Amino acid sequence: MEHPLTTISTLLDVLYFEVISPVFGYIARGLDMLVLQPLHFLHLPPVCRIMVIALLTGMLSMTLRNLLGVEKKEAAFKAVFTAKKQTQADLKLISDWKSRETFAKTIDQDIDHDFNNYLAERFIRHGIVYLLPIFLSLFWLENSSLPSGILFYLPENRFGIQGIYPQFVFLLTYCLVLIIFFRLKRRKRTISD
Repeated sequence: MEHPLTTISTLLDVLYFEVISPVFGYIARGLDMLVLQPLHFLHLPPVCRIMVIALLTGMLSMTLRNLLGVEKKEAAFKAVFTAKKQTQADLKLISDWKSRETFAKTIDQDIDHDFNNYLAERFIRHGIVYLLPIFLSLFWLENSSLPSGILFYLPENRFGIQGIYPQFVFLLTYCLVLIIFFRLKRRKRTISD
């Protein structure tokens, strides 16, 4: 009889090679035609093409952030958390120390439970908003017509860094896009207040 892990591994292999990989292949070819081919026809160097893809990925992250209502969920949690902390502060009005201790312990457990759920949900939301677009874009870039090796060679240095790779250009541009977006958003919020 076959081991259950072998069966699961076989099923996952079939799922990956027969479903996921072909679907992502079609999506990658479509993105190549929609994004990379026009950039190639404009004779943009590979570095600029990677930067454009990072810009689009950053815009996708911000769109996902809005669609998932990240800021509203953060504000809602902070309101609930503040209210529960205030309830905890009001416990000093209870004269009986046993009752006060029991209520304090119950409220602490409730706050801890809410906070743990908040952290888990926040991790998932941020994974969907930031990590998923990064990983999928880098996977696409690795399998596209863009160069996957060193883009620029650096002079010999004491750090042993030979050159600048596409992944570095992508992540640097992506981070700059996010920084600019959040600064503009903060400025807009400051002006509207």
